[in-house]
Amino acid sequence: MSDQRSAASDMDAYRGLSYVGGLVVIGAIYLASAKGGLALASIHPSATPIWPPTGVALAAVLLWGYRTWPAIFAAAMIANATTAGSVATAFAIATGNSLEAVAGAYLIKRWSGGCETFSTPDSVAKFTLICVVIATPISASIGLSSLALFGYIEPKNFADAWITWWLGDVTGALVITPVIVLWASNQHHGFNRHDFLETAGVLATAAAVGLIAFSPLIEQTPGRDPLGFLAILPMLWAALRRGPRDTATVALVLAGITIWATHTGGGPFATPDRNASFLLVLMFLISITVPSLLLSADVEVRKNAEGNLRRAHVELEQKVAERTQELELANTAKSRFLAMASHDLRQPLHALGLFVAQLRTPLKPEERTRTIERVDATRKEMDEMFNSLLDISRLDAGMLTPKITEFPIGRLLQKIETAFDQATQKKGLRLRVRPSDAWVRSDAMLLERIMLNLVSNAVRYTLQGGILVGCRRRGEMLRIEVCDTGPGIPEDQQQNIFGEFFQVPTSEQNRSGGLGLGLAIVDKLRLLLNHQIDLASTVGRGSRFAILVPRVDQCVRSAAPADLPYPGALAADGKAILVIADTPIVQEGTGGLLSKWGYSVLAAGSDEAALVRLAECAQRPDLIISDYHLASGKTGIRAIEQINAAFGSSIPAILISGDTAAEPLRDARDRGYILLHKPVDPMRLRAVMHELLRNHDGERGTGAVS
Repeated sequence: MSDQRSAASDMDAYRGLSYVGGLVVIGAIYLASAKGGLALASIHPSATPIWPPTGVALAAVLLWGYRTWPAIFAAAMIANATTAGSVATAFAIATGNSLEAVAGAYLIKRWSGGCETFSTPDSVAKFTLICVVIATPISASIGLSSLALFGYIEPKNFADAWITWWLGDVTGALVITPVIVLWASNQHHGFNRHDFLETAGVLATAAAVGLIAFSPLIEQTPGRDPLGFLAILPMLWAALRRGPRDTATVALVLAGITIWATHTGGGPFATPDRNASFLLVLMFLISITVPSLLLSADVEVRKNAEGNLRRAHVELEQKVAERTQELELANTAKSRFLAMASHDLRQPLHALGLFVAQLRTPLKPEERTRTIERVDATRKEMDEMFNSLLDISRLDAGMLTPKITEFPIGRLLQKIETAFDQATQKKGLRLRVRPSDAWVRSDAMLLERIMLNLVSNAVRYTLQGGILVGCRRRGEMLRIEVCDTGPGIPEDQQQNIFGEFFQVPTSEQNRSGGLGLGLAIVDKLRLLLNHQIDLASTVGRGSRFAILVPRVDQCVRSAAPADLPYPGALAADGKAILVIADTPIVQEGTGGLLSKWGYSVLAAGSDEAALVRLAECAQRPDLIISDYHLASGKTGIRAIEQINAAFGSSIPAILISGDTAAEPLRDARDRGYILLHKPVDPMRLRAVMHELLRNHDGERGTGAVS
């Protein structure tokens, strides 16, 4: 602790010394420039047309803050007390000089961007206005008023002295301040060889022009007077090429040469009245400095705009290149998916063809039964693949909204055990599901989908050994783990496995099914539910997937999610079903199945044909089953609405689509229709039909009673 206090004390002492040292340096520069300026006074010892200290003081406050005012006050006090007047007038003049710097810096910081005041034409104009109209009159007014009050200046000379004092301060502010601020600012420190040479060139040119036009070493003749206009050339060069810093520096070089020449009686501004000569010099310097600073700021703004435009163009090109690369990767992924999907979907299709060929041959009853079971199992495998595509489509389209409830995890574990018991037995694997009495907070259906995909993935890739499903409590979380003895996942592939259509390439890979979407669905669902998932895997020993779910108190009770009815035999009661499909084989297959279930079926290929059939039969259908996409770009929704309009009532309807895009999902949901995706499980179709017919009959019955 004592070391820390000692270090803090040393730091404070260092800062104090630095502050005092800075004040001494600023005061010394101010005093030297003040004595030099006062040496050129003629109208009054304290009223000089050349007053660089104003620029020094204003720059010091802008760069190093208001705390520099003591140095300005002290230096001004010493300079004036040792020149003319009294201690009282020196005190008043020093007060005016300090107020001039502090007030000017305050207004520049507030209205004109502070040290950035020379970066735009607007801020340069504000800087000039503040210096000319507000700041410098303070010093001239206070200083000369104190001299007049104590009798050090005659009233008849007051106006001339005030103008001289004011113009001297104005020129000092406009010429000296920009040079100090621009060279001291950090953003102007950068220099390369080309910049150095061009800056040296423009300064050398300014010096040469100044000597040619104003030097007292050359005899001044009437023919030489116009050469003073040559000063515009280096100012324009600096303004157009080198920016505000070099422009201000060129103005300072020309000011130094012009003042020296005029002081020694040379140059076009020299007259018998030395004060009048210096006033001409001041007007000349103001007239070339301010426009040049405005021009250089405007050029700088344009250069910055051009630079920003070039950078934006480069960034745009980079983004276009990145987007092009993304599209190329997407096309590559699409091609890879089509190749994989073609292979994986052809496998069950190939098996179905073989099974159908077997059914056409004489088979014993038990062989026929076993072949039909295999056909059904192969159909379910294809159905699982298409459901994976549908899940990805729904997740990408944002069509899934979690329904968060509290429920016992044991119910989900029982479903997992039931769902995979036979599959693991057929592969000779052991499936162990450890029971748990924990309750969790999540979406029961989506969490079940995650677990089904994880276990299905383990079963698919595990060739020997077994799968273990269990739970561990981790504070307020429940960690649900799926462990297998499969081939494991290489470390460099563990991030890729959650990508779409990705499958780990292994020589032992089980190609019985799958599109490489299972883990991608898991990742999207866990993000939707805000659940963390962990993976630990060792090649040759197996993998462990774990998902963390919020745990809740067991006393919380929640109703189990209702499943769709799965009836064994649902009564048809002679209900009339209208089937709209533009493919004859779909009409025949759907109609044949519904007829076997006892329904009266009307089949049509379009909405017009359906209306004609209904008119011929003079029958109102009890239910409509329509493909979403029909011929000529029409949709099943339009067909259903036209039939409803024809009968003047709302008929229950089911849409069926093989399109997994988001538009059919949104369209059906917005209209209040049920959308089933092909291939549709017959028992699911029958259950949905039964539910719709039962609800519709209930509504009609309720209406009759009321």
